Amino acid sequence: MAGDAKRVGLYGFGAAAHIAAQVARYRGQQVFAFTRQGDEKGQGFARSLGAVWAGGSDAAPPEPLDAALIFAPVGALVPTALSAILKGGTVVCAGIHMSDIPSFPYRILWEERAVRSVANLTRKDGEEFLAIAGRIPIHTTTTTFPLERANEALAALRAGDFDGAAVLVP
Repeated sequence: MAGDAKRVGLYGFGAAAHIAAQVARYRGQQVFAFTRQGDEKGQGFARSLGAVWAGGSDAAPPEPLDAALIFAPVGALVPTALSAILKGGTVVCAGIHMSDIPSFPYRILWEERAVRSVANLTRKDGEEFLAIAGRIPIHTTTTTFPLERANEALAALRAGDFDGAAVLVP
């Protein structure tokens, strides 16, 4: 949904973003990763996957972005991402849930910038992803939790205690 942007910002560097970063790098795109403020471990993880820059979500990227994908469920990142993209750029809200988006000045939306949301991926999206996934190849980072510790997994996710994705196992 962000098109063929050359410089892509990924806000929230977890389960989905660590895969999206690898796909973007394969496509020749530059990845700029945004994590929680002070999350040096997460920023190092992003750089290890090819991000050309990684910093806190409160920081401006070193150069303007063409597009931004927001995986973090933080509505306040929408105006932040809009401020970081060039004219004609797109901000994609890619999370299932997001807190309310605060009011923001029209000037950061003006000049053909767009905000989009993703409700569902299509079968075609899945086919396109699987067609290139083996060629990249994609490496996922997971931390497993027993199903009965699902609440603990959510707490660890919120605290940023691991990189990549949490996986619940029976």
